[in-house]
Order: sequence, then structure tokens, then C-alpha cells
Amino acid sequence: MKSKRVAVLGGGINGLMTAWALLDQGYAVCLFEAKRLMGATSRASSKMLHGGLRYLEQGHFSLVREALLERRWWLDQHTGLAEPFRMIIPGYRGKGRHPLLIRTGTMLYDLLATGSRLPWSSYLSASRTLVAVPGLKTSELIGSVSYWDVRMDDEQLGLWVSHQLKDRGLEVREHTEVQRINEMGEVFWEGGEERFDAIANVTGPWAIDLLDASAIKCAYRLVAVRGSHLVIDRPLEIGCLFQQDDGRVVFYLPYGDGQALLGTTEVEVSTTEPVKASQAEIDELIAIHGKYIDPPIKDSEILDVYAGLRPIVLPRFATNRDTKAMSRESMTVRHGKVVTLLGGKWTTSRKQGQAVAALVKSTLV
Repeated sequence: MKSKRVAVLGGGINGLMTAWALLDQGYAVCLFEAKRLMGATSRASSKMLHGGLRYLEQGHFSLVREALLERRWWLDQHTGLAEPFRMIIPGYRGKGRHPLLIRTGTMLYDLLATGSRLPWSSYLSASRTLVAVPGLKTSELIGSVSYWDVRMDDEQLGLWVSHQLKDRGLEVREHTEVQRINEMGEVFWEGGEERFDAIANVTGPWAIDLLDASAIKCAYRLVAVRGSHLVIDRPLEIGCLFQQDDGRVVFYLPYGDGQALLGTTEVEVSTTEPVKASQAEIDELIAIHGKYIDPPIKDSEILDVYAGLRPIVLPRFATNRDTKAMSRESMTVRHGKVVTLLGGKWTTSRKQGQAVAALVKSTLV
């Protein structure tokens, strides 16, 4: 019997992992990407496969547990593009969360990660913290908590996925921007159109934009949050997590050959504007670094600046504007033969792809 044909729209990590799940179910899959595979938000992450330690404060235990187990799945693929590494969270008197509170959080993180086979967290005295992180400011330093996560080469890991899928028969149409779709399974782009048995709309921050352009009404909306990063010409052996006064965190991570990565910011933006870090974000990151590390960053040390968008799901008429308090949970919605993924995390992209594929399957029964 001829396989059902499914169009996957979006060549980021969630689109690719949706294609993976659909191929597992025996469908013929054609993936459309407006530019190139892994060319947008999926290559502009903080380069971490992590559970989201700070989400524990919001009570998202199941989200963290799922991400921690998926972190192990990516390691078990043995691509050489992901590896465990150590993180330090320094604690200062009168600044941010107390190390004992952080230690409680990392112990819960360890418990939720049971089965992931990474080392457990530990407490470090102030003197041991300074040995671990040279340049860390000493005034009012109480100590730190050490824990383990996983770093990755996001773009190359996504391209590794694409190579596996092409070997399994995935059809890829790069540089083909889909302009609209309809609930009967038709896909329209400049100079062409085609009907499929189902459509998976996995276009990340632009998923609702595509539904709007297609006159498909959705009960939800997406808030696009820009996250910006700096690549700094400084060697760093152990990653750091810096606390901010508003509860957010900034990562300071080993990166490349003798470099460090600093990010991310959270700025609500429009999906129609260029995805580019603002000077205010660059200044913010430099200032946060300067609160914790000496000497301050010089302009000449900034080798690169990049930014990406994260889609956060809200009910269409919700009024919450506090991005740090918004849930990172993803969801799937269906309109006729169109299944749309809203939100999502890099680490849990395999699970998100499976959720989309399961809803696609229900449309084809």
C-alpha cells in the first residue's frame, strides 16, 4: 500500500525531529525550509542540552524530568557533538539565592535526573570556588554549588539528524518559503503548490504567523523572546551560572578553542523584525559579567554576537507580559489536516516531534 505523504514545515531541530518520528511511523515525509536546515533559531541557542534548573522554582517538575532524560538520549547517540560538563553557581551574601537554597534545587535536579548517569551535584567552599573559577570576585562570596549538565554543538547536531533522515528517505526542499497552507492539506509557495495527506507546521516562532497568513484561527498565540549571546576571547574551563536580581540567570560557558560564551537575554520582540542583538542587550551581558568576574570585558574581546528567538505559548487573549514567569511547556493543536507545534525546547525536540506525529496519525485514521 502506498505510504501517506506528510509535509513538515520548518527545518529547525523540532521540524527535523518531527520528520524523524513520522518516518518511524512509515509515512513519506517532505520537509520545507525557507532558508537552510538549522539556519535560524535552532543554531542560536546557549549550546546546552539541559533540564532547566530554574524551572523548578515554577513547579515544572515533569518538564524538567523529561528534559533531563532526553539529555541522556542525545548523549547515547554517540555523535561526538554533545558531552557532559561541570557548572558552578556562585553564591554571594545579600545577592540572589542563598547557596543552601540552590543546593536544595540541585539535589532535586539530581533526583529528577535519576537514570541519566551524570555525576551528582556538590557544595563548594568559597576557597574551592575561587580555584574552580579564576577571576571570580571574592567580596561577600559564601561558596558555590557544582552540578553537571550537557553542552553541544547545536547546528552540527541538528545537521547530524538531517543526515540520518536523508539516508532514510526524507525529501528536503530548502530555500522554499511556504506562504500559506489550508486545512485540506495543501501547501503553497512562490511558483508552486502541492496537496499532502497531512501537514505538520513546525515553524517555531513563526508558527502562528503562518496560520494567520492562511486564515486559520488559533486559540493560542506565541510570544517571541529574543535571546542574545556574546562569544568572548577568554579561556574558561568550567561553566558558571550567574543569578540576576529579577530571578533570571545568565550562562558563562566554555566555548570553542579557548573562548567563552555569555548569554542569554530575554527581550520580547516582533517576529517581523531582524533577529539581531541590540546594543542594550550587549551592554546588559557585559554588565552582568562584570558583577561576577574580573577583569571586565573589553570590546576587543568580543569575537561574535548572535541572537535567536524562543516561542512561548499563551492563550490568545492573555495579558501576562513577564517573560521570565511564562511557562516553556509546548503543545500541539489541530486544524483539519494541519497539526501545529507551539513552543518547545531544543533538549526535548524528540518528544515534541513524537507528539506532533501522534496527532498527525490521528488525522489519518
